[in-house]
This record gives sequence, structure tokens and C-alpha cells, in this order.
Amino acid sequence: MLKEIFIGRQPSHFQVNNIVKSFIFGETLLWTSWNFVMPIFALFTITVPGGNVEIAASSYSVYLVVRVFGELISGRMLTHSGELRKFLITILGMLIMSLGYLGFSITKNVASIYLYYAIIGIGLGIASPAKNSLFSTHLDKNAETLEWGMLDASVFLCMALSAVTGGFVATKYGFSILFIVSAIVNLAGIIPYLLYIRHEETWREKIRSCLNKTL
Repeated sequence: MLKEIFIGRQPSHFQVNNIVKSFIFGETLLWTSWNFVMPIFALFTITVPGGNVEIAASSYSVYLVVRVFGELISGRMLTHSGELRKFLITILGMLIMSLGYLGFSITKNVASIYLYYAIIGIGLGIASPAKNSLFSTHLDKNAETLEWGMLDASVFLCMALSAVTGGFVATKYGFSILFIVSAIVNLAGIIPYLLYIRHEETWREKIRSCLNKTL
């Protein structure tokens, strides 16, 4: 079966449009940074004064609840928005996530764990509806299943590798370095979106107009 799918096919069979490429690269880096940390987050929690496994579990619940509200609000606000606004909201959300990771690197008490988890929830919450909308509306016709498969394959493979890498970095260099690395990798996930916008010359005036309206 795999031979029939891959052998003898031209590279053009696997080409995707630029927005889909941006999404796949961005999502891969986003979830790579996430999996550097999350499989061993409970171990980090118990290194914080007053932290324990219960704190790790309840803080994750706080992240989920905050993310739910963020997604509902963002999804509502972006219902009739154009692509440019969705790109900008995606970038903003990922920037906020990176701030959360950096916050974890300087965490000294339990309250900070809840705070920075909530910040990550806000970032991912406002970004998810925007980026998922961009991906779903730009899937290539008759290649939807292939492109969803490419997304999952890329994301899960890198998540598997990052989990191992995260454990190594935390053991060798400590959790603070691990969180900084996660923030940097997450920031790198913004680059594909920025490159796409940069090459869309007609969007430059739209960006200025959008920023002026926001300010």
C-alpha cells in the first residue's frame, strides 16, 4: 500500500500551497516547544517551593479553562475577519505563549506557575481559531486528507523527538534553560507566517491600516 502511495509519484503530487506550508511549519515548532516541557512539567513543579503533583495537575486545568474562554472569544471576534487579521492574531498568540515559557524560567513560587500557565492558555486560545481557520480554508482541493496527514506526521514526529530532547536538556542544564529553549523554538514558529506576509506585497498597506485602526 505504501509503495503505491509514494513510489513512482512526481514531487508535484506532494506540493502544497504557501499558507498550508506556513501552518505546518508553524504548528510543528509550536508543538515541539510544548513537548519540550509538558511531559516532565510535574517534575518541574516539585522543584518549586510548595509545589507538588497536585499543583501540577490543577495548574494544567487552569490553562485549559483559560484557553477555552480565549478560543470562544477569539473565535467570535474573528468570525467575519479577513486573512490578514487572522495572521496577526496568530502571531500575537504565539508571542504571548513565548512570554509564558520565559515566565516559567524565572518561577519561584506556586502562584507564578498558575499565572504563566494562564498566559500560555491565553496565547494559544486566541491563536488557535485564527490559524486553524487559515489552514482549513486553504487546503488544496482533493488533497485535504494528504495535507492533514502531513500536518499530523510532522507534528507528532517532532513532538516525540522533543520529549526526549527536553528530558536531556532539563537533566543536563536545568529547567530554566529548557524553558528558554522552548520560548525560542515557539518564537521560531512565527517566522513562516511573517515570511508569507512579507512576500504578499499587497498586504503591506493593509497591515499599516490594520495597525492604525488597532492603535
